[in-house]
Amino acid sequence: MAETATIIDNAKLQPERPQRETGFRRCIVTRSKKQREELLRFVVDPEGRVTPDVAQRLPGRGVWVMPDRQILAKAIKNGRFKAGFKADVHTPDNLIEMTVTLLDRRMIELLGLARGAGQIGAGWEQSQQFSRKHAIGLVLVASDASEGSRRKLIGLARNVPVLDMLDAATLGRALGRERVVNALVSRGRFADLLFREAARRRSLNDGSDDGAAMMTPHGEGSKQ
Repeated sequence: MAETATIIDNAKLQPERPQRETGFRRCIVTRSKKQREELLRFVVDPEGRVTPDVAQRLPGRGVWVMPDRQILAKAIKNGRFKAGFKADVHTPDNLIEMTVTLLDRRMIELLGLARGAGQIGAGWEQSQQFSRKHAIGLVLVASDASEGSRRKLIGLARNVPVLDMLDAATLGRALGRERVVNALVSRGRFADLLFREAARRRSLNDGSDDGAAMMTPHGEGSKQ
């Protein structure tokens, strides 16, 4: 009995292990912690190449980087991926461009899914009807839309985030039309996911655009 009591007493003296923060990950460059949804995940493919995992679904060990063009460039230049994976991985020189392309595809995929779920009203007339029946979570305006089109659509859903980094042809392909200049997304999962992906994509801009790739709460990013 005495021996058992000693074991119990020793166990009580052991410090408690901190619980793992399952929703947080650490950037391999800045070492700061963020919610995983705010970061970019990278994995190693079977050929040993660093690969973006924008949907955060690919199997294997992942490392995380802030969605910032300069920080990602630093990770590539300074060999942070080799250190993060603890392996002699190959980091493609065009990794930033690969990530941007995949984020664009991810947004297009989400738009198609939202359309299939009846969560998008596309075009001016349909958007008008859609806004009467649904709470709006996101405004979509083509990057090449006129200022008049932008203002009319924002008027249907004031104080709602505006995403305008995809052109009319790209929006059209995503929504099953030739071109779509404007659309509305109902409040909920798809609007939230699109907002997140657009925020990560915008952070990788190279600064050469004219401001069209903006996503702002009230449309302040519109071209003047």
